[in-house]
Amino acid sequence: MTVSPSPSPVIVDNMVLVMFVDSGMAALLPALAGGRVYVSPSILDAAETAEGCEPISEFMKGLSRFRRLDDDLSRLRLERRQDFLGQSAALWQPATPTLAELQLAHELTKRETRARAKAQNTALRIARVDPGEAEAAALAITRGWTFWSDDNGIVPLIRTLYPAVTLERTCALVARAVNERLLSWVEGHQLFEGTFKGQLDLHTTARLVWEAGEAKCVV
Repeated sequence: MTVSPSPSPVIVDNMVLVMFVDSGMAALLPALAGGRVYVSPSILDAAETAEGCEPISEFMKGLSRFRRLDDDLSRLRLERRQDFLGQSAALWQPATPTLAELQLAHELTKRETRARAKAQNTALRIARVDPGEAEAAALAITRGWTFWSDDNGIVPLIRTLYPAVTLERTCALVARAVNERLLSWVEGHQLFEGTFKGQLDLHTTARLVWEAGEAKCVV
């Protein structure tokens, strides 16, 4: 698979991470990032992979939940998450936040921070920001990294208060994969519309379309 260049390191939130992992397309992550993606411990903590460890990170909580379910999709998602963890050295890099970054992450979860963003844009709708997404965003803000997220809380918050942060959502990533020929149009459309939205319940108003010879996202 051809590796595409990236202007800066990339840090990913749980929603984007699990879409690619649970669909069996985890190899697209480093290809799109131009190298390994960074993951903060609240999203995925490698120390929690030990047998019997109580999960705290978002990715591992999901893995633990799938262990308790017995439907075909849950078993498949569990298998793919376990496979991903076994290949972790090639796909993702842990990113440990500093004390200042943890403080910023806490600020991003506060109601007052959402109110500050809404004061700049009264039409803005911002969902509650979870600690994992806030932690990943804090690293992107302080380190100048690209942030991959599709969370309805953190995305509008970052776009309003930290517009200098480069942010890519799931649809944009799949469109880029098609346009950089990491996927064919048929593969990309099936991945986003069929697998992410249809099978894995990605809640988004974005649609992946083919227009003027390239893949694009429309909302």
